[in-house]
Amino acid sequence: MMKRFLLLILLLPAISSAAQSPEELYGEFITPETRAIMERFEEAERRAQEAEVAAKARKTLALSVAILIGLIPLGVIGRRILREKSWKGNPSGTAKAIGTALAGGAVLFGLNYGIFLLKMRYGDAFNTTLAFLLVAAMIAGSIYLLQKK
Repeated sequence: MMKRFLLLILLLPAISSAAQSPEELYGEFITPETRAIMERFEEAERRAQEAEVAAKARKTLALSVAILIGLIPLGVIGRRILREKSWKGNPSGTAKAIGTALAGGAVLFGLNYGIFLLKMRYGDAFNTTLAFLLVAAMIAGSIYLLQKK
């Protein structure tokens, strides 16, 4: 009986320490250097999450602006169609105009969205002026080829 009592007294501290949470146990043995490293890691993790949220917001803004720019041709041609009521006299021409406006809007959307994403990804290393000049040259070349026929 006495042996069991002594064994219980000896095991009581071990049982009570096992009831502590892992954080409390780590807190007893952690050094200030380790604590500083853990704090730096948590700070870096928080900054990475903030940067991810900011990048998502920039991409959403670029997408919405590119969509708005892409809708300009459809809006202009649609307004002219409604104002002049051209669908009554020339329904096939009206359908072709709407198709052309959709295609032009898709091209404008693609070019602008691509330029915005490149500008966000590469920052100042991406020359926006050169990109717009290249797009203008492509448009001028297309117009020239259409007029040549």
